[in-house]
Amino acid sequence: MYEFISGILVSKQPDHIVIETGGIGYRLKVSFSTFEQLPAAGKAVKVYTYLHVREDIFDLFGFAQKAEREFYYNLIAISKIGPKAALAILSGGSPADISNWILAEDAKTIAKTPGIGPTTAKRIILELKPKIEKGLGSDEPGNLTTILGTSSVEDEAIMALEALGYARSEVYSKIRQIVKDSDSTLTTEQLIKKTLKK
Repeated sequence: MYEFISGILVSKQPDHIVIETGGIGYRLKVSFSTFEQLPAAGKAVKVYTYLHVREDIFDLFGFAQKAEREFYYNLIAISKIGPKAALAILSGGSPADISNWILAEDAKTIAKTPGIGPTTAKRIILELKPKIEKGLGSDEPGNLTTILGTSSVEDEAIMALEALGYARSEVYSKIRQIVKDSDSTLTTEQLIKKTLKK
């Protein structure tokens, strides 16, 4: 119903914010990730929204980035994960962090979220891993830059290694570690060679 709300950030708390626009104050539930990205109270903001309506519940959720809201949509589509649980998951890490855990099949880290047990964490991995590998949250299929926080060089290396028969989840963590440990910027070719040597 609402795509976004632009206005003045009246107040800001780790779990909710209030935005004033057109003389109306909108209270939105937010993840800790969104809270950290927003400016101080009194500044102009634009927040992407999701309205959850059920019987007598009208909850408005806010997201600093479209990619976070896209990830949220995919979380609430999973059985037994409601709007509050999905927001709790996003408070535990950015969409890029959570995507990393899913690709690495790290159910233990995901299960650290309050209200999310090992079984639910495994279900999240089972349902979202194929979507992330196809480029969830990206404008182009196969392009992970938006959701995983990778560079175009990393994306190219991942796709090249996939073409060689390697699984995306297998090479992703290796590539991220190589980039992190490197003192200089690597080309796609250098990144592929270093990954194959690992």
